[in-house]
Amino acid sequence: MAPLIRGRRGSVLVEFSLIALMFFGLIFAVFELGRVFYVQFAIHSAVREASRFTVTGNVLPDPNNPGQFLSRVDSIVSTLQRAVPGLGVQPGNVFIIGPNGPGDPGGPGDVVTIRVDYDIELVTPFMKPLFPNGIHRYSVALISQNEPFDS
Repeated sequence: MAPLIRGRRGSVLVEFSLIALMFFGLIFAVFELGRVFYVQFAIHSAVREASRFTVTGNVLPDPNNPGQFLSRVDSIVSTLQRAVPGLGVQPGNVFIIGPNGPGDPGGPGDVVTIRVDYDIELVTPFMKPLFPNGIHRYSVALISQNEPFDS
């Protein structure tokens, strides 16, 4: 009887390890996808915030030079970066395209596109192979028309 009981314990251990592996894999996949969706939502929200700032024609004070102001492009990028402080959006990944091409925030009544490209690096080992180089590339673009502001 004792060898039969020991054999059952072993099979229970093997079955548990197989089920636990699938269970924890599913849990990690849910957390990873939740993080990806959070980053996508945060970037989308930041682009919306920067677009709202763009249409007004306002500029921000320069934090390094009191009494001076940042350029409109730098103000837009700064507004976007402040909207997603933990993600580290690089200025080189923010594209502002106005009527005169890239880097032009446009004037009153102009149509302006703001686009952000962001790479989300996956951390779960079994999710990485599902994406090229373990990175999910995400891009958000928003097109808006500037208000009639004083230039």
